[in-house]
Amino acid sequence: MEKNVFHLALCMAGSISAGAYTAGVIDYLHEALENWQKEKDNGNPSVPDHDVVIDLLGGASGGGITAALAFFGLRNDVPHASLGPDGKDYHVDKEQNIYWRTWVEMTQTDVLNELLAEQDIQEGFIPSLLNAGFVDEVAETFKRYIQNNNPKSTIPTFLNAEAELFLTLFNITGIKYKLRSKSPATTEQFISEHRDISHFRWSDKYENDGRMEISSENRKNLQALLDSAKATGAFPVGLKARIVEREAKYIWDNPYFKKNGKFDRESINLGNGISKEDHIYKTVNGDGGTANNEPIELCKELLLNIRIKHYKDIQTDVDLDNSNDAEKTLQKRKLTDSSVILIDPFPSLDYDLKVPDDRSANLLDYIPKFVSALNSQLIFDAKDAFEAYDINNYGLHIIAPSKDGVARPDHAIACGSLGGFGGFFKKEFRIHDFFLGRHNCQSFLRKYFVVDLNEPDSSENYKCVESVIRGYKNHPDRIAKYSYTDEQGRTLVPIIPDITIKEPIRLEKTQNADGTKTIRYRDPNPLPLYKLDKLDEHFFADYRDLLKSRIRKIINSLIDGRWPIDVAINAVSKILDDKIADKALDYVIKDLKERDLIK
Repeated sequence: MEKNVFHLALCMAGSISAGAYTAGVIDYLHEALENWQKEKDNGNPSVPDHDVVIDLLGGASGGGITAALAFFGLRNDVPHASLGPDGKDYHVDKEQNIYWRTWVEMTQTDVLNELLAEQDIQEGFIPSLLNAGFVDEVAETFKRYIQNNNPKSTIPTFLNAEAELFLTLFNITGIKYKLRSKSPATTEQFISEHRDISHFRWSDKYENDGRMEISSENRKNLQALLDSAKATGAFPVGLKARIVEREAKYIWDNPYFKKNGKFDRESINLGNGISKEDHIYKTVNGDGGTANNEPIELCKELLLNIRIKHYKDIQTDVDLDNSNDAEKTLQKRKLTDSSVILIDPFPSLDYDLKVPDDRSANLLDYIPKFVSALNSQLIFDAKDAFEAYDINNYGLHIIAPSKDGVARPDHAIACGSLGGFGGFFKKEFRIHDFFLGRHNCQSFLRKYFVVDLNEPDSSENYKCVESVIRGYKNHPDRIAKYSYTDEQGRTLVPIIPDITIKEPIRLEKTQNADGTKTIRYRDPNPLPLYKLDKLDEHFFADYRDLLKSRIRKIINSLIDGRWPIDVAINAVSKILDDKIADKALDYVIKDLKERDLIK
């Protein structure tokens, strides 16, 4: 009998310390898939029998780090976290739950002391505004986890045995491309590309397509993976840039770098002396989210590639690796029975476009806005985004922070404070966001990651979710337990059924005083939310001297031995360290008060 399989790519957006939220989402998703699989293995007839398979994991910045964790964690027995009904009493194996160990425990209760430590600053050398040494400690913990935990002997049904992983990088060193023309008179020209990825496949052997092979039997590229994880999370200026080393063949052979087949190893230059496949290409890298923070379209392209080459269940009339962008867009529409799930702790919210005035050209106003616009354009490819965010199909689903009772949607996560660095200040912020991620993932699976059971057989949408519908059709017991009816009267069923649901979701309509209606979908047994204690207003008093000392150390590191300049720098540091420290702490406290995180 033909197996009904729905394919997933997990795309994890940049997060900084809000990686705790993404980790919580992954923890619950992993648990839900395990629970469902156990019921199917036990022959429970009331459970939908289609399969959901994760073929690809990818991400940027902190999302890339979590993607790497899941790449290994999904193959292991991870004891999942649980929170009691009081919202305070929680249970978790702090060592074996790698999602929690990495993003909640980190290195100690709070890492602010480590961020402000000075040992990384040397005379004439400032690696970053904050000390990123804790990142190396976390990476070593992850490395020990990989070395000490062999994957299950039987690959979980919900994971492709040869799943792929990619981490976006902002390659400061660059990849040099030689531009060629048929005209003999054309002068040679070169361009530099800085959008980069580290691309892996779970495999014992290299398959000549640029995917770095890694498995329990082959750890050759483990260090490259760990370095890439640190690099994708190297927040620009704030955290230290990172070195990544890869063999040249992983660039030359990967279609991503060949740019639709337009370039080859003769026209892709990786530096002087790099001429053989095993020569090492060494780069310095910044945060992967700098140039590609939500790599949705890349996920779709790679997922299509996996379907064509691994499963061979999609036929194309072009060579995808050598197709132009327009051809690829057409081919991606053949991605049936599949979806990309984007986990985004910082989704793009609505904002007002301000009308410029006469002062808009003033440099003090213009420069920060110019930098902001440049950054927005770097991470936003309009063509790709408009294609990915298509409301007319099931190809993209988004999990983002949501919580009742907050003044603004972006205040739902505690780690979102201070531009995403808030979680580094207080472990309890990370605990809160981890359990919020679990709560939101449960809600997503039950209410939003659903399909219309009665999609017309002839529609394009039916082809997108046919395997799921077939898992429910002609099984009234399955439909009765997991489906619910929305305000349009549609019968919706979950793609991944949550075995722990006790009764169906209920539709509630409330008439408002202004004549409008509020529609809510009530969950009969939602996971509890963590009750966060507010910070004391004097919490940061103990850190003022540490901050001031680091600022002075940074300024004094500019001393170069020329005494008049050195004396001036030293004098300036004594004046500025107090002012900068006070300004910084004022900003921190103001932001935390706006988010109702401090008394």
